[in-house]
Amino acid sequence: MNAMNLISAYRSLSDRNFWCFDDPRFGLIEEPFMEGASAFISAIVGGDCERVELVFSTNRFPGANCILQRVWDGTQVTEEGCEYMARYPLEKKGDDQGLIIDQEGVWLCPAMTHYFDKERAPEVIYGRVRAKP
Repeated sequence: MNAMNLISAYRSLSDRNFWCFDDPRFGLIEEPFMEGASAFISAIVGGDCERVELVFSTNRFPGANCILQRVWDGTQVTEEGCEYMARYPLEKKGDDQGLIIDQEGVWLCPAMTHYFDKERAPEVIYGRVRAKP
């Protein structure tokens, strides 16, 4: 798989509290982000945002603004998905008192196996979440 991945996510038509995405390469249409992942995205971009661009990789990259750290051994990605601890921003700079989100229980669904190893969930995922106009 590619080292860098891009998803354009949008609010679910049936429930604005959830985000979803399409990826025709893998037959994913209105694929929902699990509850914790949707809450994490909403906390970053706010309630008025309708679309976001998500770039993610197992390698740190310029512009990454968040990190997900696996909180289980990751030996097998199950039907239920897997759990991560999410942090935004990626790093606190100096005396910056900006928004800091540390959220445990961010679940990534089994669709993640299209972007990462099918047998073992990545230990760390770096990401950039940003609102799209």
